[in-house]
Amino acid sequence: MEFILPLILIPFLTLSFAILTNLYREHRKSSFDLKPNCLLTRKPIVFLTGPRSIFYFRKYWNAYPEILAEHGYEVFTLPLPWRGEERLSRTKTYLTKQASQHRQYHFICDRYTAQELRELFDTSPAVASLTILEDHHEAPITKDPSKSLLLDFGYRMHSAFYRSQQLPVAADLGLHYPTSSLWLLQEMQKKGEQDFLS
Repeated sequence: MEFILPLILIPFLTLSFAILTNLYREHRKSSFDLKPNCLLTRKPIVFLTGPRSIFYFRKYWNAYPEILAEHGYEVFTLPLPWRGEERLSRTKTYLTKQASQHRQYHFICDRYTAQELRELFDTSPAVASLTILEDHHEAPITKDPSKSLLLDFGYRMHSAFYRSQQLPVAADLGLHYPTSSLWLLQEMQKKGEQDFLS
C-alpha cells in the first residue's frame, strides 16, 4: 500500500503542474509600450506553433501575437500538431489551400519549425516571407519582475521531451518577457515596406 500512493501521486502532481503552468502563461498579462507610426503589412502575419508537450502547449508564442495585433497588424496563429510527420502534412495542406486562393502571408516561426518545414516555405507561393524569431533580444533585463521559476521549470520539462532536437530557448518565445518585441516590430515594418513596394 505504501508504494501505491507515490505511484498515483507522482503522475497526478506532474499533470497538475503541467496544467497550472500552461494556464498561468495563457492568462498573465504582459505590459509593453506601443510604438507610434508603425507601417503595417498588407499581407496578414501567421505565427506557426513549434513543437509542444504537456508542459508547453497553450499560447506557444506568449505575448508576441498580441503585441503585433495591438499595433494594428492582422495576426493569426496556425496551431500545428504537437510533433511528428503530421506537422508537415498539415502545413502543406494549409499552404496549398491558401495558394489556390492566391493568398500570401508573412510567416513567423522558431528555428526548429523553420528547419522542419524549410522545403515548403521555399516552394509555396503562399509564403510572402519567413521570419525566424531567435536570438534577437534587446539589452538584457537584469532584474525581470515577470521571471518565474515555475515557468522556467515547466519549459525545462518541455525541453526534456525533445532531448535529441534543439528547441528554441525560452527567451526566443518570450516566456518571461517579450525581449524581441522591438526587433519583431522593426522586421514587420520592413515587411510592410516590401508589401507597399510590390
